[in-house]
Amino acid sequence: MNAPDNELNLLTMQQLPREVFVRQEEMPARHFFPAHTHEWHQLLYAISGVLVVTLEGERYFIPPEQAIWLPAGCQHSVYTEFGADLKSLYVDRNYRGLDTPDSVERSQKSTVLHITPLMRELIKEAAGFAVEYSLEGYENDLIQLLLQTLSRLRREEGYLPWPTEKDLFQLCNRLYEQPDDTSSTAVLAQSVSMSQRTLDRKFRKETGMSLKHWRLQLKMLKAIELLNTGQSITSIALDLGYSSPSPFIYMFRERTGISPVQYRKQQETGVSS
Repeated sequence: MNAPDNELNLLTMQQLPREVFVRQEEMPARHFFPAHTHEWHQLLYAISGVLVVTLEGERYFIPPEQAIWLPAGCQHSVYTEFGADLKSLYVDRNYRGLDTPDSVERSQKSTVLHITPLMRELIKEAAGFAVEYSLEGYENDLIQLLLQTLSRLRREEGYLPWPTEKDLFQLCNRLYEQPDDTSSTAVLAQSVSMSQRTLDRKFRKETGMSLKHWRLQLKMLKAIELLNTGQSITSIALDLGYSSPSPFIYMFRERTGISPVQYRKQQETGVSS
């Protein structure tokens, strides 16, 4: 089946069809885009599903209420465990519409942004435009409004430090793949042939936080990922290594101010704080 005329393949694009363009593509479950770069800026966004975006030394978990701005030349890989509906904004690196001081600063570094209901709807509408949409009238007016809205989006903290040292990198990958692992730090240290003290010291040096704190943050981000699926709260709690839903719900509420059920309802209605 041929792709619609508003879809372009991510890894085969050589240049943008317009200076500002919204590309859409379905990512099936467990799909992975290997590390790559663009000659243009990208607001990487999924209208449904959670994206796992890896930069050197950083890993971002991007749910539908967030997007990540990736400047031109930024090497990144993208993965989704359960599938995602990509509708990403591409902007030519020389586009004059990014000439405001805030936009110039943003264009030079990766940044997690909160997606408002208005921005979500603008992206959805622009994703339906033809590849070579009209540069006059409705389409162009909407693109300009989209860019103005982009400049007003709130920045958020959204990444988990990811060590680059081989043994620690592999350890973190294993903990990501097995979030129900409740092994003590001492046991994890043995698995990488280190003393607990050495592991703690190396991990803090590479990530700026303790392994215990890092694992808690990982569980939180994995919780967000799982809450964007149809799994029950009980199933999610068990998948994350909790003995029952209660301690999971407590952890989630402590870190977000809302319960997992409330978070899920916000996703369903498209409204978040």
